[in-house]
Amino acid sequence: MKLSPLEAARRFAETRFPGSRAVWLAGSASRGEHKISSDLDIVIIDDTLPHAYRESFYEFGWRIEAFLHTSETIREYFVSDRKRARPTLPSMCAAGTILKDDGTATSLRLAAQKLLDEGPDPLTPDEILASRYFLTDLLDDFIDAERYDEALVTMNTLSIQVAEFVLRANGRWIGRGKALARALRQFDEPLCGQYIQAISTFSRTEDKRPFVRFVDEVLEPYGGRLFEGFSMGKPKS
Repeated sequence: MKLSPLEAARRFAETRFPGSRAVWLAGSASRGEHKISSDLDIVIIDDTLPHAYRESFYEFGWRIEAFLHTSETIREYFVSDRKRARPTLPSMCAAGTILKDDGTATSLRLAAQKLLDEGPDPLTPDEILASRYFLTDLLDDFIDAERYDEALVTMNTLSIQVAEFVLRANGRWIGRGKALARALRQFDEPLCGQYIQAISTFSRTEDKRPFVRFVDEVLEPYGGRLFEGFSMGKPKS
């Protein structure tokens, strides 16, 4: 019998990690937006664990993704999530449903929300230069590709990197998969529409111009395409 998301998450934590200090049910199931194929994202704080890890289960009629931490490792992951600008754990702890709390979950929720409000670490000038260079390299490959399959795969890679650059350059969090599209839409809905339209146009008609124009418009405020003069690892004089 398939239990409700909340009951399944509670039973899972009680059975597998009875000594846990804090438990959250996160993701779509915590918002009541789960689908048939959805899994349960469960964050557990248990100070008896030897280290942080992630493990998948199938119990109580659900696929379960367990994110297992101690009260120290989760704060370390908050820091690393901020550095990579992808706040997986902070988002879970800030928005998830708390199922167990000895005070740890409440404290971490406040810390997670503070981190989310502050935003990711800003891009450094060197990181902006590197982004311009690598986006230019992919854009050149896309323009020069004569085969549709090669151009399509190149565009897929480029489309992710250019969306991430837009968000990071504007101090916004990024995401993976649908979370990246959601983040771009929340940042600038017209820009997201232009981005999707450019991708769709090439996929349907093989017309590269809208996507090339989109990338150039993204790069223009930061100096445009970059090749000559770029270096990595060169000693500074």
